[in-house]
Amino acid sequence: MLRILVLMAVSGLLSACASLNSVSVSSVPAKRDNMVSATAEKTIFLAFNFDNDYVNAMSRELAAKCPGGKVSGVLTKDETILYFLFIVYKKKVTATGYCESKAAVASAEPRKAGRRMNSVEKSAPAEAADADGLQQ
Repeated sequence: MLRILVLMAVSGLLSACASLNSVSVSSVPAKRDNMVSATAEKTIFLAFNFDNDYVNAMSRELAAKCPGGKVSGVLTKDETILYFLFIVYKKKVTATGYCESKAAVASAEPRKAGRRMNSVEKSAPAEAADADGLQQ
């Protein structure tokens, strides 16, 4: 009987649990060649967490892995890993995205032009439109 109690106590102390708290994704680019990722984690004792500053460096780390380009299609995962009967746990945040070169970003952005006026709007006063028919 004592052996069973010791085995249960040891297995309880050595057990761990992981949970995925949230996942979010931004717009994924059509060209997905160069994948970059960054991870931040923090070990917390007795649920005393005084700040979340450990995740601030992730955006700088992603940008450093994509020099001269833009990171898009970012997938973020927020995980909690519990150890030792919930006395110690680890918060882990992972961000993965795709590095797009400046040339690819520039060609993918839509041109910003004025809006063409339709026939109903053309009956409006002439000062509302430019010489080429674009409304300001």
